[in-house]
Amino acid sequence: MMAAKTFFATILALIGCRTVAQRKRAVAETDLAMELANPVANLISDTVQHPCRLPWRTLAFLLVIGFLLSGVAHGGDTAADGIKTIVGNVWYRERMRLPPHSEIHITLEDVARADAPAERIAATHFMPQGGPPWAFSMEYEPMKLNDRGRYVLRARIETDGRLLFTSTEHIPAFGRDPTVPVEIMVSRVAGPRRGGGVAPPKPPASLTNTYWKLAELNGQKATLGARQRELHMVLTSDGERVRGFSGCNRFSGTYDLSNGQLRFQQLASTMMACVEGMEQERQFVDALKSTARFSLSGDALTLYGDQDQLILRFEAVYLR
Repeated sequence: MMAAKTFFATILALIGCRTVAQRKRAVAETDLAMELANPVANLISDTVQHPCRLPWRTLAFLLVIGFLLSGVAHGGDTAADGIKTIVGNVWYRERMRLPPHSEIHITLEDVARADAPAERIAATHFMPQGGPPWAFSMEYEPMKLNDRGRYVLRARIETDGRLLFTSTEHIPAFGRDPTVPVEIMVSRVAGPRRGGGVAPPKPPASLTNTYWKLAELNGQKATLGARQRELHMVLTSDGERVRGFSGCNRFSGTYDLSNGQLRFQQLASTMMACVEGMEQERQFVDALKSTARFSLSGDALTLYGDQDQLILRFEAVYLR
């Protein structure tokens, strides 16, 4: 920054063609600028000693160099200015106090790739005081984000390395009012086993080759279809095909899974007519056609529409 200021002061002195004493003082003030590069420094020195001989093209060149020096002087602040912060609260419904030495961990992750582990972007942790909710603040670098990412927040509570609570849904990190704190609810994991210890949370079921039984449709509990059969679907890993039972008819089609998005395409079904289950079937098929993304948590698969609204919830039944 000092080099840039000295450089511009020298240029102003040259334009005014000052006295010999003033020019000598300007020469002394350019010492710092001359350390940047010998060719530029020599040009500055010659110009200060003979200011009135300065061609205007050379003056223009020196002004450009001055602006570059100014940019270098301010460049060090870019990283500090680029840091942003996410604020929010972590809470749970249980009426209990955390054991001593508990820690809350918050992570910002990119879950765009369904076939790969989530990429951690930022993380923070702290020891909670009192009862919920607990406020948190987490810094992250925007330069680590990209347009194809899907960024979510996760939270967990541990005590002496044992997991007590964890979030069970993907909480979008962005696309909301940044002045409003994000709320993350965590759920208690399974209770102690025989012999002590806490059972770890069940790993997420596989999206493919799993029998997904419909549990909820547009916020309502799903009912059995014709002949008391449950509505379900199976996404095969071979050929990206989907098949299932929609309440009266069997259906099949294809799906596209990319960048964390899930779309069902070319859905077709048999043409049977049933006394009951037809309305639920219509809603189920329409919901599949409007699916935009999904989330997996344990044995639960949740599908969301284009407006990020929850439309379908399934429970896993593993194929053998």
